[in-house]
Amino acid sequence: MTCRETILENRLKKEEYSAKMWKIVRYVVHIIKRFPFVRAIMVTGSLSKNSSSKESDLDFMVITKKNRLWITRTLLMLFKKIFLFNSYKYFCINYFITEDSMEIEDKNIFTATEVATVKSVYNTEMIKKFLESNKWVNDFFPNYNCCDPVLHTAGYKVNDRSSYIQKLIELVFAGRAGDCINRIFKNVYLRHWLKKYSDMNAEVRDRRFRSTDNVAKTHPEDMQSFILDKYREKLSQFNLQFNV
Repeated sequence: MTCRETILENRLKKEEYSAKMWKIVRYVVHIIKRFPFVRAIMVTGSLSKNSSSKESDLDFMVITKKNRLWITRTLLMLFKKIFLFNSYKYFCINYFITEDSMEIEDKNIFTATEVATVKSVYNTEMIKKFLESNKWVNDFFPNYNCCDPVLHTAGYKVNDRSSYIQKLIELVFAGRAGDCINRIFKNVYLRHWLKKYSDMNAEVRDRRFRSTDNVAKTHPEDMQSFILDKYREKLSQFNLQFNV
């Protein structure tokens, strides 16, 4: 079998496996959308590119209400630890942003690819605002139509109805009490990352475990740096080969 045939066979296998993963996404999203202050859900990672394998996780990006990100994140992580035994396979929510601050801070070929391939599965209307906030992607992909939400649909969407339980819990965390609890949760995470990775360079730690009022990201494997290093290596090889 030639190299090209092997690549084609692997790609077809990944698309077949991705079709199975998309069926699972629907059920997982129905769970996530019921948590307080969840305003939109998007699929990222390998599945957003229909390139999942048995080793892949289901990666999600969640958009939350302003000033309530850390409450949402904490409750979702508690659910995962208690009911899913901390399994990441079908419940890997590693990126949270707020509805008032949707521009991705890291701007490079890796993050541009993630934004350009993200798939909206809950509150598909908000994907338009997300794309508008990230037009910088065109700096890396000039032919990419950043304003076309059709490119970011998964072929189906979960209904946008909010649950009564969600509304009730949001009342519990309303007002100044909710603001205070949100700040406490954020500070807990900040101290946790600082203590656990005290020997890590501050810039690297911020990239992998960013914890602000508007962003919460958890990327312990730092796939961004890994891919960018590989990209630069391939680019250097190309330049040398063709004397560019």
